[in-house]
Amino acid sequence: MQPDSTTISAILTDPLKLVQIIGGIVAIIAGLVAIIAGILGLIRRLKRWCQIRREQRRLLHRPGAEFYTPEEIIFNSQYYVRPFCQDVDPSQEAEIRLVHAVQADLFDKVDYLLAHPEKYKYSIVLADSGMGKTAFLINYWLRHWRDKPGRRRFKLALVPLGMEKADNHIQNISDKSNTVLFLDAFDEDARAIQNYRQRLARLLKLSEDFRQVLLTSRTQFFLREEEIPRETGIIRISSKGLGESGEWLFYKLYLAPFSDAQVEQYLKLRFTFFRRKQRTKARELVRKIPLLSVRPMILTHIQDLVQSEKEFKYAFQLYEEMVTAWLEREKPFVKDTVALRKFSECLAIDLYSQKNQRGAERVHYSELLPLARDYKIPLEDWQLRGRSLLNRDVAGNYKFAHRSIMEYLFVKRFLETEPNLRPKTDWTDLMKNFFVETLQYCQDINQGLPNLSHVDLSGIFHSQLRANRKKLTQDEGRRMLIKYDFYDKYENKAGKGIKHLYFQIGQKDEIIFDLSTGLMWQQSGSLDSMTYDAAKEWVEGLNEKGYAGYHDWRLPTLEEAMSLMEPTKNKAGLYIDLLFDSRQHWIWTVDIVSGQPWAWVVSFGSGRCLDARFYGYGCVRAVRSAQSFEK
Repeated sequence: MQPDSTTISAILTDPLKLVQIIGGIVAIIAGLVAIIAGILGLIRRLKRWCQIRREQRRLLHRPGAEFYTPEEIIFNSQYYVRPFCQDVDPSQEAEIRLVHAVQADLFDKVDYLLAHPEKYKYSIVLADSGMGKTAFLINYWLRHWRDKPGRRRFKLALVPLGMEKADNHIQNISDKSNTVLFLDAFDEDARAIQNYRQRLARLLKLSEDFRQVLLTSRTQFFLREEEIPRETGIIRISSKGLGESGEWLFYKLYLAPFSDAQVEQYLKLRFTFFRRKQRTKARELVRKIPLLSVRPMILTHIQDLVQSEKEFKYAFQLYEEMVTAWLEREKPFVKDTVALRKFSECLAIDLYSQKNQRGAERVHYSELLPLARDYKIPLEDWQLRGRSLLNRDVAGNYKFAHRSIMEYLFVKRFLETEPNLRPKTDWTDLMKNFFVETLQYCQDINQGLPNLSHVDLSGIFHSQLRANRKKLTQDEGRRMLIKYDFYDKYENKAGKGIKHLYFQIGQKDEIIFDLSTGLMWQQSGSLDSMTYDAAKEWVEGLNEKGYAGYHDWRLPTLEEAMSLMEPTKNKAGLYIDLLFDSRQHWIWTVDIVSGQPWAWVVSFGSGRCLDARFYGYGCVRAVRSAQSFEK
C-alpha cells in the first residue's frame, strides 16, 4: 500500500509529531549501537579468555611456568595495564604522585636494557609493596614467549625467589648464555632476609653464566645509603663474597605510581560495557582514596569491594580493608599478624607525635627493634623492616609507605589507647576526617562513642564561632548572618546554615555535641521562660550542680545560637534539628543590643534573631565550648 501523501504532509507540518518520530529513530539507533558495543566487548573478552587458555597450554614447558598456577597467570594478566618506570624513588615523598621524574614505559625500557647485554648485565626493579613488581615480570615473560620464535633474540626464564629450592631451578636451566634470568621478590627470599649480601653473592654466582639478570625487590629491603645512592641510574651492592672486595653495579628502575588515565584504563578493562554500574561504583571508591588508588594492589581489590555486601560509606572503611588485605598477604612471613598490626599502629603514634624531635615522620632502622620491645611485640628485626608497611630512604630511615596509612593507623590506635596515655599533638586534616568518620559510623550502627577523654578537640571543628559576650548593632547582626550564611526568615532567607555533625551524649543528663562547631549543648534546657537576669542565674545553678559533669556552662553568643537555626521547619514546626527538645521556642543569648537595654534572642518558632523588646521573656539552652571532653 502506498503511503498517504496527505498523512506525510501532515506529519511534516506538525513539529511535535516530527520530533517524536526523530526521537524514536535516534533511540532505536542508540539501542543498536549499545547492542553492537556489548557484542564487541563480549567478543574481546572471549578472545582474551581463549588467548590465555592457549598461552597456558603453550607455556607449560617454558622455564618459569611450573612456578605459577593457571589462576595466578590469569589474575596477573587478564586486566593488566602496562606501567611506567622512573629514575627517582617515588617513596621519598609523602605523596608519591608529587615526585617529579622522567617516566617511560617499563616494557620499552626493559626491552632496551636487554638489547644491550654488554652494558647492562644486571638490572633491578624497585618498588613499594603492592606496586606490581611480580605482575610486571609475569606479563613481560608472557609477552616474550607469545612472540614468534624468529623474533626472539634470547630465551627468558623466570624464578620466584620466595619458593623452596630456587637455587636448584636456576642451576637446571639450560642454554644459560642465551637466557635472560628474571629473579622475582628478592625481599621474600628467606636467606636474603637473614643476610642479603651473602645471599646476593650466592645468587649472582649461580647466574654468572646467564646472558643477563633482572632482579625485583622492595626498595626498603637494602639498608646502606651507598647501596641506593642519591644519584640516578645505579645501585651498588658491595662485598661480593666473604673476604672479597669490589661491588656489583645494577641499573635501577623504580616502578612509577599509576596515573589517573591508567586507573581509568584498568577500571574499563575490569568492568566492561555491561557492568557500567559497577564501574561507576568503583570510580566512587577510587575517589575516596585517590592517592592510594595509584597502587595496582589497591585496584585489584576493587572488584571485591564493589561486589562486597559491605557499604563503604566512609574512607576509613576502605583503609581498613586495605590494611586487612596487607596482613593477609604477610601471613606466610609473619604468622602473628596481630602483633604486626599492633607494631604498625604503635609506630604510627610514635612517628607522628615525635616528628619534631626526630625532624621528620621517620625512624632509623636501628630503633625499630628496641621500639618493638618497648611495645612488647615479639617480632624479629627483618619482619619489622621487610614485612611492615614501611619504606626505607637512602639514609636508612623508615617511614610509612604512604602518609595517609600512618594517619589512619594513628587515629585507630589513639582511640584504643588508655586516655591518660594518649599523646597531645595537633592533628592533620585527614586525621580529623578519620576521627569524624569514626564517630559518624558509631552513630550509624547505634554503637556507643569511643572514650573521648584526653582528646584535644581544638582545631578539629569546621567553624570557629565567637564565644565572648559582645554588644551588637542591628547592622552588625545582619552582617553576621551573611558572614556565616545563617538562615533568617526576613534578613537572610537564602541562608543555608551550617552542616552539622551532631552526636547525642550522656544517659541521665542529655547533651548534644556538634563536631561542626565544637559546641556542646543542652538537649533540652529550661522548661519555663524567664527574664535575662534570671537566665544568667539559672545557668549559674547548672554550674553549681555540675550539669552532665561540667562546670563551665554559659549562655550562647548570637553566632552560637544562630548556628542551630535550620533553613526549614521540622515536624514540630521549629527551625531546629529534631534532636533538640521542642519546648524551647526561643532562647536567650549573652549578647546585648548596642545602645539599647535589651539582649539578643533567637526564635526557632519564627526562624529569626531579634532583640528582646519583642519578648521580654525567653528560655535557656546552655552551651559550653568543648575543647575537650574532660570534666
